[in-house]
Amino acid sequence: MKSTDYTLQSSYTLQRCNECHTLTGIAINLTDHTACCPNCNAVLQAAHRWSLKRCTIIAVSILILLPFALLFPLMSIDLLGVKIHASVWEGVWKMATAGFPYTAFMILLCSVIMPFAFVLLVITLGIQKWFDHRPYYSLRLLGKIKQWVMLDVYLVALAVAAFKVREYASLEFDIYLLPFVLTTLLTTLLFIKIDTKQLWKTFYPEYSEYTEISLNHASNLALCHECGYTFEPSIAKEKGKEPTHCPRCTSKLNISDNIKLQRVWATLIAGTIMMFPANILPISSTEFAGTTSADSLISGVLLFLEMGSYTVAAIVFIASIAVPVSKIAVILYLLLAIHYQWKHNIHWQMKLLHYVHFVGRWSMLDLFVLALMMSLVERGQIINFSVGDAAFYFGAAVFLTMIASTNLDAKMLWKIHQNRIK
Repeated sequence: MKSTDYTLQSSYTLQRCNECHTLTGIAINLTDHTACCPNCNAVLQAAHRWSLKRCTIIAVSILILLPFALLFPLMSIDLLGVKIHASVWEGVWKMATAGFPYTAFMILLCSVIMPFAFVLLVITLGIQKWFDHRPYYSLRLLGKIKQWVMLDVYLVALAVAAFKVREYASLEFDIYLLPFVLTTLLTTLLFIKIDTKQLWKTFYPEYSEYTEISLNHASNLALCHECGYTFEPSIAKEKGKEPTHCPRCTSKLNISDNIKLQRVWATLIAGTIMMFPANILPISSTEFAGTTSADSLISGVLLFLEMGSYTVAAIVFIASIAVPVSKIAVILYLLLAIHYQWKHNIHWQMKLLHYVHFVGRWSMLDLFVLALMMSLVERGQIINFSVGDAAFYFGAAVFLTMIASTNLDAKMLWKIHQNRIK
């Protein structure tokens, strides 16, 4: 319900939409229902989310499983009677010691550091709730690292790597693949069920949404995009906080659109530049029976097609070529739409923005496959596998475009649409 459509009562709270900035009233007694923005259909209040206690229990379970999932062998091959095992940690370690430390760090960050950080943050929040401690930094960090936890992408990379090595040697999956799959499923479930916005309300109940305010003043309510708090600007002074910062999470409110656009342009241009060597240089090389073959991104797809693995070829093509290129093209289009005030269909533009937010992380699949291959195919064996120079540039392009899409504010697109209909 829009604030302009009814007289606010004490049974409603006011919430601004994080995308289009529409002010909406949400019934307090409907906490088990999903509330969506009437203008853009973005979710304002999610239903069926778990309590912090349940999320903490799941996080503890993931923490117990993580060492088995990341340190122990997931699959192995038999080369001339010698068993060679592949694990997440082994792939990162061999890539780092082979002379590719920066590429190895990117993989380590997304497959080891961030999964541990995510579950530790949830457990920390549970402990802080137990001791009535204010988790200011924990809540802010929790909302930022979720997109960098890529165990689900790594699981798909396992399947791709299995297809890639099966022509060289017999492949077996180890028992520790089960805890890895369970860890991935539980982490994904925790992503879905934990609600950062609700946690802010739980830990900071004094910063509640307004329930009784005149319609004349309702339009002045501000929104913090960091914690989702809708508030009257004067409350910052009442709480002893800076008026330019959120009174609840203290993040800066009035970052100009020009600064946001500069950040997007800078990271997008850098990511685009990185894509050229990523596609031109070889991303891997394989020496087998005295013959060395260097593969670029596109030649790797063609190799799967020659092997008859059309599904795997499609997955690799989409994740390694189609997604990065389309993501750059979409972000560039949205930036130009903002710069030149193009009055295109706003709902179509929002779908494009949601697309780049969702698919960007899946481009890391190719680097995860490389790490698994480094773990499986050791130097000095009958097969010699090595990472190419393109791997670093590709990983850098993925990271930069992810940062670019994060800084692209949907509100700037909605301003153009709202000015058009006035």
